[in-house]
Amino acid sequence: MTTGAMEPPQPVGPLSRLLNGDAARAFGAMLLDAMVVVAAYVAALLLRFDADVPRANAEFVARVLPLILFAYVVGNLLFGVYRTVWAYGSLGDIIALFRPVLLVTGLIFAANMLLQDRDLPLSVVLIAGALVFPGMAFVKMRTRLLMRLPWAASASRRLLIVGAGHNGQLLARELQNTPMLNYQPVGFVDDDPKKQRRRLHRLRVLGPVKDMETLLRRHNVDVVVIAISRAPGPLVREVVGVCQNNNVPVRIVPGVDNWVLGHGGTGDALREVTLDDLLGREPVQVDYTACSHSVHDKAVLVTGAAGSIGSELCRQVLSFEPRELHLLDNNESGLYDLSLELAGVSPETTIKLWVANVVEAEKVDEVFRRVRPDLVYHAAALKHVPLMEEHPDEAFRVNVVGSLNVASAARTYGVGRFVLISTDKAVRPSSIMGATKRIAELLVLAFAQGSELTTYSAVRFGNVMGSRGSVVPTFMRQIERGGPVTVMHPEMMRYFISIPEAVSLVIQAGTFGGHGNIYMLDMGEEINILELAERMIRLRGLRPGDDIEVVFTGPRPGEKLREELVADFEQMEPTDHPKVMRLTAGVDVTEPEILRLIEEIRAGMWGDKDEIRQRIHLVARKYSLDGDGQSAADRFSERAAP
Repeated sequence: MTTGAMEPPQPVGPLSRLLNGDAARAFGAMLLDAMVVVAAYVAALLLRFDADVPRANAEFVARVLPLILFAYVVGNLLFGVYRTVWAYGSLGDIIALFRPVLLVTGLIFAANMLLQDRDLPLSVVLIAGALVFPGMAFVKMRTRLLMRLPWAASASRRLLIVGAGHNGQLLARELQNTPMLNYQPVGFVDDDPKKQRRRLHRLRVLGPVKDMETLLRRHNVDVVVIAISRAPGPLVREVVGVCQNNNVPVRIVPGVDNWVLGHGGTGDALREVTLDDLLGREPVQVDYTACSHSVHDKAVLVTGAAGSIGSELCRQVLSFEPRELHLLDNNESGLYDLSLELAGVSPETTIKLWVANVVEAEKVDEVFRRVRPDLVYHAAALKHVPLMEEHPDEAFRVNVVGSLNVASAARTYGVGRFVLISTDKAVRPSSIMGATKRIAELLVLAFAQGSELTTYSAVRFGNVMGSRGSVVPTFMRQIERGGPVTVMHPEMMRYFISIPEAVSLVIQAGTFGGHGNIYMLDMGEEINILELAERMIRLRGLRPGDDIEVVFTGPRPGEKLREELVADFEQMEPTDHPKVMRLTAGVDVTEPEILRLIEEIRAGMWGDKDEIRQRIHLVARKYSLDGDGQSAADRFSERAAP
């Protein structure tokens, strides 16, 4: 039951907050400050009078000392000193403590100057003030100061920090100031010669990364932390390799933004090294304005939308708020699952699903007639290299005829931009998958010549981490089963790119003007597949050859030991984005000719598979001259002649 009586108003101000809150803690802090002031004035008197203090001076100081104590405590109270959590105090908090001490000392000095009979010498006031500040700072920071003593950290795990830059020094300071994390930094390693033998937070830069194996043993290191923002892949692989050989775990600091943005404490931020860290690809920044202008308020169609590349294309395209987003694929379960994921992401966008196969020209035409897209990303393809060697007819139907159907419909219905997703396997192709994608590229070049409304382009990139058929998920499954891990050849090299990075650059490439351009994404450095497999095994805490067997199976049909991104007859040109290059093809392919060659292959689709493979390769290698100057097209025509 309520009454009409009103509760008395609550007191406000610093004192009331202390009384209503942590009164015991505040009172203890005030008592310690008072003890510091008493000790400071006793020491100041002994220093001033050479340890022989006159009785009159001692009695006067004893009478006025309560007022002096009150002045210092009130000064600290007004300046918020007792609201600071000193267990996490910083240099800024120490500087803040200096202000009330200086102010109160100055007031006492000024008041004392007004006295004619001065039994408290001015020098005593100044000496005492000079002692009060470090004394108060010590009692407030005592926990952290004592924890930094060598014997206080003897039980901590000894930690070596790779990188003496901004992240490294922040990590060192945080670990020193937070002993409950149970890490004791022993020093840094850094390749910068200017930092060698220097000190940061009392920790020495012990040497460069190449000396790390010796440093691990010399300093009994228990754990290594890489504290370099966007650490390059070669550095991460070198550090991980040395640490794994010495059975020392490796952790990595993702970046200072994890602390600033509150993504967990320092202990949580020391995460394990991932495969992305080993590959060391820097995050890609796209021109958001250009991409938004290309996609926003447009009708966008993505073929192969249920695939790994197509689904990520849908996710990223949706972030630019197109008017309509149309998802086309013959995988109805994948389409449905993707639609559930995308629902509600962009309420302004209408999402429509189309269960269709790109090889059916009439169905593709119907979809384009009803959608009338402004922008088409053609990602539908068959891409498993060894499987396509066994089924060259299906690879041709989907990768070539399907691309022809979509590209033709794009021109018929006035699509503004058509972007083909290609592959590095289209460069001097040795596989049916690569050869069919090269023919698709030639189609794009040919259609671009005779199209006024539609801009045709292709984007070429290498292996995509995590995509279906990539070695990375294959290795992960094999390791989880206990091995063996199968590697085709010890010298096999591949380029890698993440799915989100590849897709973001595809969208970026789609913003560039020009007809009939092939764009190539910056794939970074080549990665040795054997080294990648061994690193993945070690990241699980296992030993290659002992815990997990590595077996060499030999290159599969159509596989190269090393992939190429640019053909000999192609020239690279820069674009407005540093991670996207434009390729000048150096070929003069016409639409009637490429269509004639495709129709000749299609006419023999029911023949011998070896014959189909040969015909596909001959068309794919068109305009690539051999030693006698005869083109692949000429040789094909000779074989096809009756």
